[in-house]
Amino acid sequence: MTHNIVDTNVPLTAAGYNNVATRNCRNECIDFLEHVFRGDVIVVIDNANAALNEYANNLPRPLGIDNLASRFLIHLYNNRGNEQFIKEVALAKSTTGQFLDYPDNAGSWKTDDPRCKRFDEDDKKWVAIALRFKSKSGDDAPIACAADHCWSVFELILKMAGVQLDFVCNRYPTTN
Repeated sequence: MTHNIVDTNVPLTAAGYNNVATRNCRNECIDFLEHVFRGDVIVVIDNANAALNEYANNLPRPLGIDNLASRFLIHLYNNRGNEQFIKEVALAKSTTGQFLDYPDNAGSWKTDDPRCKRFDEDDKKWVAIALRFKSKSGDDAPIACAADHCWSVFELILKMAGVQLDFVCNRYPTTN
């Protein structure tokens, strides 16, 4: 059993909503979510709903839609409070709305990659959750991500900050 924070691009890719993902990447995301549904992977979220709001705002609405993205969202809502499936961490924010667990030096996280000049504002919550989980449990909860180029661009910086990444689409060497 492992702990993971799950970037929204994983359930979106599993459900076929990521047009840059390969078929193998999609299959790896499907496999990953099946492990989540069985409880082999415990999803780490925050108790202030930053993660759940991200999913609810970006995944297809569950009503009338039967796909893995909506199934993932329903799984989270149905199992909230059940530590066999979900662990919650408390995230604090500053008076300016910034996550206190987000690294102080992260404002300087920039790259020369034109698609990923700065670290994505929406992804700060995943980093804060990972760091809070590690500080409270002593264990890593890697951020599971799929076909999002920017995570790999910031991998070394994140690792130096104490955050691990789990590239779901690169777990096993496969071809299209």
